[in-house]
Amino acid sequence: MRKIKFLVLLGFGLSVSSCSKKLLTNPYSNSSVINHDAQGLVTLRGVSDEFPNNSKNEGHEVALKDAHKKALQQLFYMGFPGTDFKNPMIRKGKSIENDNKAFFDKFWKSDYKQFVTNSNPTFYTCSGNTKCVSAVVEFKLNYNALRTELERNKVLNKIGF
Repeated sequence: MRKIKFLVLLGFGLSVSSCSKKLLTNPYSNSSVINHDAQGLVTLRGVSDEFPNNSKNEGHEVALKDAHKKALQQLFYMGFPGTDFKNPMIRKGKSIENDNKAFFDKFWKSDYKQFVTNSNPTFYTCSGNTKCVSAVVEFKLNYNALRTELERNKVLNKIGF
């Protein structure tokens, strides 16, 4: 009888631990829509936890880029529930970055900046190897121009096609 109870408890424990590994979390969940003030223009908030042990200016640049990227990836692949942007812009998911590697390598290196205006970052000091928030940025994104660029490069199909 003890063996049966032990095996049942062991089986239950293993099933619970295997289920917890299957739960996926949104890696961009700290991002949000702040304002949708005009047609084609949206204000986003991005949060970075990247801060390399380089010079302060280079670290700020990396953290700022990461905060922008996380907010844009939330817009691309997850959407922002409860807003006008509740559906993801790119329904194929993050695998589209592998399918269009040359475009996205160039896009994330610097091209995304042409769609970002009024970037207002706040930087935080991170010490040690612990994960912490290193930058929070609110910025305006020219959503219509970005969508046109993604359509032109065949990352997205034109609406209605």
